[in-house]
This record gives sequence, C-alpha cells and structure tokens, in this order.
Amino acid sequence: MPSQRRTIGRPRLLTRELVIDAAIEIGLAAISMKRLAEHLGVGTATLYQYVGSRDELLKLAAERQVSSLDMEGTEDLHWSRYCVAFARAIQDQLVQQPQIIVQFIDAGLGPEVELEVAERFLQAMTARGFGGAEALEIQSHLGALAIAGAVTTCRERASRARGRSSTARVQAALAHYGPEELPLIRQQASHYSIEAEAILDRLIAPLIERIARQRGEELPGD
Repeated sequence: MPSQRRTIGRPRLLTRELVIDAAIEIGLAAISMKRLAEHLGVGTATLYQYVGSRDELLKLAAERQVSSLDMEGTEDLHWSRYCVAFARAIQDQLVQQPQIIVQFIDAGLGPEVELEVAERFLQAMTARGFGGAEALEIQSHLGALAIAGAVTTCRERASRARGRSSTARVQAALAHYGPEELPLIRQQASHYSIEAEAILDRLIAPLIERIARQRGEELPGD
C-alpha cells in the first residue's frame, strides 16, 4: 500500500487580529502595506491573505479603535461626569489615531460601529434614569463635540510640531493685513486661540448645564 505523503509547509503565524493590532501600533496615519509587512517580518503578499487592501485595513483598524472605547471605572459616575468621560474617550481615540477622523469624513466606518458605541452609551444613560430618545440625542451631541475637540487638538499639536502655537500663528497671519484691517479680530486676538486640550470641556459644559436644568437637578460639585 503506497504511503500517504504529508505536505510540510510553513505554519500560518498571523491572524487578521494580529495584523490589525500591528497597524494600530504603527499608527494609522503612517501605515502602508510595505511598512506593516516589514514590521511583522513577512512579505507584503502575505498581508493580502488577511486584508484585501490598505483601505480595508484602515477601516478595520478604525472600527476596532472606536468600538473599544476605554470606559473603565465609569460605572458609578454621575450621568454628567459619565457624559464627559464618554466624550473624552472618543476624543482621545481620535487624537491618538487621526486617520479615524478621515474615516468618519469619508463614511468609511460602517454603521455597525456607530450603533455599537451608541448602544453602550444608551445602556449607561438609561441605567441612570434617562429615556432612550433623550440619551440618543445626548450621545449625538457628545460625539459631534468630541470630533470637534479632536480636530482642534490635532491641529494645535501639528502647529506646535512646526514650532508655532496657535496664538503665534494668528499673530503671524495678522501681520499680512494692514493695521486698520480686521479691527474686531485684533481686539480679540488674545482670546482668539484657546488651549486646545481644554476645548472639549468648554464645549460640553453648556450642554451638561442645559440637561441638568431640564431635569431640575443640581450638578455635583468638584
């Protein structure tokens, strides 16, 4: 009886999850299939066994980041502080991986991710006495504010990386105008730029205060 021949080959050491992890580790804004392959110690062709393209890789990695918001330790927070923590978690993810913002703009993130994030928020807020429709409206506001805060923070950090703060950038821009031009902006030049890292709290505060008034509640003190 002829013996059965055993095919011996190199075992598949990668998984799609490991490929996505590596892309996040490198940074989505700087990722390329070649760089990722070098990072993993494989050939570029090997990666296409796990993801169809760089765009698909970016989408999967962005989805992973957004759906895995770090909300640890928020279980017992007052609803107002939970809202702030939720928005900060979104902003932190976007600032760490600015490419996710591009994915939002291009509608590159599937609706499943948005639904999963919204579900988590609704669960937390309904457990704190909010109705589903009210919680969903708050979530949509917080998401928009978090994106705005992330864009502002990324822009400020990019400016600093070039050796110029936003305040210095405004002053340099004003130098291109005559002394009589933009008089109102000149009067407010010192207030035109605010600390980027603090902008989210400033954006959220009026929303939180309005919700508390509508509910007839006093917000907890610091």
